[in-house]
Amino acid sequence: MKWTIEYLEKDRIVAAKVSGVMNWEEHRKFAEELYPLVRKKGYHRILIDFREMVPDFTVLQIDDLPQTLTELDVGPDLRIAAIHDPSSPKANEFVFFRNVATIMSLQVEQFANREEAIQWLKTGVPTKTKK
Repeated sequence: MKWTIEYLEKDRIVAAKVSGVMNWEEHRKFAEELYPLVRKKGYHRILIDFREMVPDFTVLQIDDLPQTLTELDVGPDLRIAAIHDPSSPKANEFVFFRNVATIMSLQVEQFANREEAIQWLKTGVPTKTKK
């Protein structure tokens, strides 16, 4: 499992790309690196591309993830756009996480492509792409 983090200066977005199988411990390390960088940069928009990542989490760990994010100072002031493959056998896990995060008042949305995700981060309104 690996990840890269970059700054999209023009749009004031911190973008990360994750690949490989990610277990709970690795996800925690990723989060502990990403979110402090976002705060340090003074940004409030985060783009995470999970299309090449396979989560290896239990349902209970996913249920605890928003609490873990809260412990890392992730609050409703941050907007997180997650890109995932809707045809993935793990797609329901992403939906479950978004639902739990929404209950905790975190601004998390999921997208199938980067353009829609960036549009939502910039304006708050997702665009619909042609299929």
